Amino acid sequence: MLLGEPPRSQYDLNFQLFGIPVRVHPWFWLIAVMLGIRGNPGGPELFLWVVAVFVSILVHEMGHALVMRCFGIWPWITLYSFGGLASYNPGEARRVGWFGQVLISFAGPASQFVLAAAVIVGVKAAGQHVDAFPPRLVLLLGYLVAVSIGWGVLNLIPVYPLDGGQIAREICVAASPRHGIRVSLSLSVIAGAIVAGLALAYTEVFLALLFGLLAYGSYTTLQAYRNQRGW
Repeated sequence: MLLGEPPRSQYDLNFQLFGIPVRVHPWFWLIAVMLGIRGNPGGPELFLWVVAVFVSILVHEMGHALVMRCFGIWPWITLYSFGGLASYNPGEARRVGWFGQVLISFAGPASQFVLAAAVIVGVKAAGQHVDAFPPRLVLLLGYLVAVSIGWGVLNLIPVYPLDGGQIAREICVAASPRHGIRVSLSLSVIAGAIVAGLALAYTEVFLALLFGLLAYGSYTTLQAYRNQRGW
């Protein structure tokens, strides 16, 4: 979940995976640590949490990127802040219709669900042998499942700029080219406000602030869009 690609820094981690360039901005590590500190005192447990977040979100963005490759698009991945971004040259967008864009957006959460399912199936298949696993490996696998399912579900909520918001926009515009953007932005405001309210009710302050800001961002974008169209 990333609004824009951050500028490069001398502390970026750069590598390639399946021929796709990947850049990890230092803010990614810092935010992952901050999120982990809420439930971990530190030490090895916090390190395992950061590893799980890195692997899960990288799998998420690789899901987007690999489907883009299926459409002949050559993407690159940036991990930053609260998530990541699979980017590509805007000129290549003409190769993908609205349904292709839906597939690209859905591929991220779907990849995380597949990762979580693979871990769960592997643990089930191990049966009683799981008791022989090192405790820290069990903890890492638990973190991987939790992050993958939680992050995947959150990203499917129809709020901009999450994947669910992108999917809602494509479907709404395909159904109504004239009013689709307005409808999807309205849905984003409502969904974001509901999630923020529920998170606050359960004292999930960070989640409440995040979705509150996303809802407000969608609201201001909706007002600007209406003014531009004279509605």
